[in-house]
Amino acid sequence: MQDLRFALRTLGKTPAFTALAIVTIALGVGANTAAFSMVRGVLLRRLPYAADARLVRIKQPSANAPDSRFSVLEIADFRSQTKSLARTAEYHSMPFQLFGKGEPQRVQTGVVSDDYFDMLGVKPLLGRTFRPGEEKVGAPPVVLLSYGFWMDKLGGDPKIGGTTFTMNDKVHTVVGVLPPLPP
Repeated sequence: MQDLRFALRTLGKTPAFTALAIVTIALGVGANTAAFSMVRGVLLRRLPYAADARLVRIKQPSANAPDSRFSVLEIADFRSQTKSLARTAEYHSMPFQLFGKGEPQRVQTGVVSDDYFDMLGVKPLLGRTFRPGEEKVGAPPVVLLSYGFWMDKLGGDPKIGGTTFTMNDKVHTVVGVLPPLPP
């Protein structure tokens, strides 16, 4: 107890040094907490999908981009020729101009193959996921809404199924709403 009183008296004699030491320790603890939280969230936490340890992401680097997209024909080749993968599905991100619900807006979308959500074991909150053949050229365009977009932009309307959006000059019909992302 005597040592603690001596330390407090000494720190009280040099308030600038004491404040600097406290700020330095607080910043160090905060930075470490942020770093460990990021590592846990990105590297250590399991993915919220069935059989997440067996998921593989295939990348195709090119001179222009570190992760360029596969063509529809390349995905078909993977599906027909790969013996070591139980299933393959395609995902890429793409911006769209969205019309039909208030002011036109630019939205970032995920373009996926028709079996993507089935492969991951994701069940829709409302409606259904994509059916086989809905990704084929000439099929009527359909869309699944993310939970966040449905709540934020459409007010969580439970009767959203069957409504349409015009995206990049094509009318897309809403077939379902995805569940919220896990914390």
